[in-house]
Amino acid sequence: MGPINWQRWRQFWWLPIVGLILIGGGLWGRHQRTAHQRVENQQLLKGASSKKQPSAKPKSQTNQSEQPVKGGFIDLKGAVNHPGIYPIKIGQTRLFDVLKAAGEVTEAAETSQLNLAQKLTDQLIIYVPRKGEAIEAAELIKNPETSGGQEVTTEQPTTATNESTISAKINLNQADSAQLQTLSGIGPKKAEQIIAYRDEQGKFEKIEELQKVGGIGPKTFEQLQSQICVE
Repeated sequence: MGPINWQRWRQFWWLPIVGLILIGGGLWGRHQRTAHQRVENQQLLKGASSKKQPSAKPKSQTNQSEQPVKGGFIDLKGAVNHPGIYPIKIGQTRLFDVLKAAGEVTEAAETSQLNLAQKLTDQLIIYVPRKGEAIEAAELIKNPETSGGQEVTTEQPTTATNESTISAKINLNQADSAQLQTLSGIGPKKAEQIIAYRDEQGKFEKIEELQKVGGIGPKTFEQLQSQICVE
């Protein structure tokens, strides 16, 4: 092997430089790709975390929309095994739920008029009728806060009082002498005068006509008008 001809290889002096440039460029490009990939990975992680946060919102919105169930009580009466006061969930508890809690209805119960699937509200009065009982449907389930509830029962004594007051009045067209004498200021003589006027003039059409009878003036009539009637 002969000596190296340096003169020949001197013209290729640039090859090592080009090699270094290529190697350096490759290393720099690899570094850039690694940095770029790192940035992309960080962006992907941030995007994933930001997508997870909205998923929690529907849960919180659902919790806010859920309202607590209100409770109440009903009064169960009639043909059930255990009548009494029972707790309910307003708008959720149904009539058949309460009947189960009360030990079901008795053998004598008549449930054909009841809607067993009805949802219940607070303060209801529920009556389970017995076979043969004639009870209006409105009386089976009542709410004291409505006109169909307790107000009906409070009006009944008033009606009875009015009827008794009317029946206690003396009917000028039907009363005999003894009945007329029970009126204030009416004795036997005036009672006979009232009967005589009625026989001659016909029946009284209004109580004010009593003042046409002799001896009965405005003052006497004022005392009598709350005690007499013509019907």
